[in-house]
Amino acid sequence: MTSQYSLLEQTIVEKLSEVLNKTVEVSHEADLREEGLDSIKTIALIVNLEVAFNVQIDDEDLLVENFSSIRKIASLLSEKYGVL
Repeated sequence: MTSQYSLLEQTIVEKLSEVLNKTVEVSHEADLREEGLDSIKTIALIVNLEVAFNVQIDDEDLLVENFSSIRKIASLLSEKYGVL
């Protein structure tokens, strides 16, 4: 895990754990669908992230691949929305 994303990724893991109702301990490149992140839970995760980081994720960014791993979520939030 790079230091650029460490706090961001930690927050994403916390929100993901809340949505999945279990402790998430996976590599930050792991496919989150294998952890139980389905379409409904993805929406819940997005809402939780929007609240946590005070952002509104654009419809054009609501793609499965953007939410398929912790690293991809962190990249989207930091690069497009300026979340650090």
